[in-house]
Amino acid sequence: MRIRRIVALFAGVALLAGAGAALARDDEPVADWNQERVTSYAKELSEACSALKDAVAKTPTNLLPANQRSFYRAKDDVRMLTSAARGLAKSLENGEGKEETLPRFKRIELLRNDAAENGRSAMLADDVLAKVTPVGVALIKLAPYYR
Repeated sequence: MRIRRIVALFAGVALLAGAGAALARDDEPVADWNQERVTSYAKELSEACSALKDAVAKTPTNLLPANQRSFYRAKDDVRMLTSAARGLAKSLENGEGKEETLPRFKRIELLRNDAAENGRSAMLADDVLAKVTPVGVALIKLAPYYR
């Protein structure tokens, strides 16, 4: 029963990721750059990533051996994702624009994909999975500005 819930939650995360990818398609019109709004979304992303990192850090490490490698990879991915999100927010706060911060955003998307892939293989607790959704929502908000 627990495994079905985990699979269902990861399916929801995959849907969020798909929605983010759909929002970021090149054939859609680009949102006009609004430094203040993008900065607030980046701060939201940074806070969501920090909350996810804290939840993963509090996860007990008494996992089945088959899940340990995926768990530690996901944990490392979340750590790097948090650092990248914090860097993006700081850069935007310092007045850097789209061109300067685009590589950071692309890196965040790659890290999110890696974390999702490794997270699917690990048996994460429900409270950790609940922290994944705000990260996806913040990325969905940012995506139109980085097309």
